Order: sequence, then C-alpha cells, then structure tokens
Amino acid sequence: MAIISKFTIITIATLVTLVSTAPIDSKAATTIVKAETPSSTTTTSTRHTTATLIPEVEKQNIVSIEGSSSSSSSSSSVFSGRGTWFTDTFGSCGIAFDTNDMIVAMNAHQMDGTSKCGKTVKITLGDKSVMARVTDTCPGQFCSWGSLDLSQAVFKKLAPLSQGVINIKWEFILK
Repeated sequence: MAIISKFTIITIATLVTLVSTAPIDSKAATTIVKAETPSSTTTTSTRHTTATLIPEVEKQNIVSIEGSSSSSSSSSSVFSGRGTWFTDTFGSCGIAFDTNDMIVAMNAHQMDGTSKCGKTVKITLGDKSVMARVTDTCPGQFCSWGSLDLSQAVFKKLAPLSQGVINIKWEFILK
C-alpha cells in the first residue's frame, strides 16, 4: 500500500487565466497532481515521484490582476492601469522630447517593439481627459500591462505631480 507523504496541486487553467481574454475550454484545462510516495513499506529510503493528469470539470473565466481591457461603444479597447510620470528626453521611438511635450511611454507588454510609436492615446482620470502621443517604452519592471508613464505635461493635466501615481483609463485614438 502506497502512502502519500506530501502532494502539490497546480492548476494550469489558473495560469492561463492571467493572460487570456476568453473563458477557458474545460477540455483544455488540466490539473497536475504531483505525489511523493515511498517505493515500499520496508526501511529503504528510495522514493518515486508520480504525476497524474486529471481533467478539470468546470470552465474558468478570466480574472484580471492589474490592468484590464474592456470593449467600448466604438469597438476600441479601453485599458486601465497605473499612470506615473517621467523626465527623460529621448525614447525608444527615436524621437527627442522634453517634459512639456504631450507624450507617453507605453508599457513594454503592449508596446510590441516599436509598433505603437507615434500612435495617439486618450488618457482619462475621472472627468479629466488628455490626448498624448506614444514616443517611448516603459520597461516591464516599472510599468505593468495597462500602465503608462506620462510626461510631466500630460500628468499635470490630470493630477498634481506630487500625487506621483494615478489610476488611469486609456485608449488608442484612430486618426
């Protein structure tokens, strides 16, 4: 008779929900159960590790952690995340700028290399909105999905610089 001395359950479906924007098909989701069991009931210390795949029985919907998107009436996505401000003068798009320019650095997760360079975004905080141009990338360790690093000029249109971090919503504006 095998004795389970410890076990760990890892749900793959949970990992997928962090990046998915659609419900997960219950057939695709599996749970890995890893059990460590003695190889015999004698006094030897040899052990075997076994893994068993068990299908999930329920669908799991997405859970947003930080920065989310939702559809608006114009069929463009509205993103939400942290808004911070910066003082750099040259960005990843190869464009020089200063703190008075209406520009933003997009989080690296959504920047997609330089494909968002020059795009216009509308940033909203409460009843205040401002337009800005994407000219830089905010590294992933500083800006999570949905977050933007704003020039001082953009940040000041929404809140005082002393606030430091604001919770914003933003969307791409087609021109």
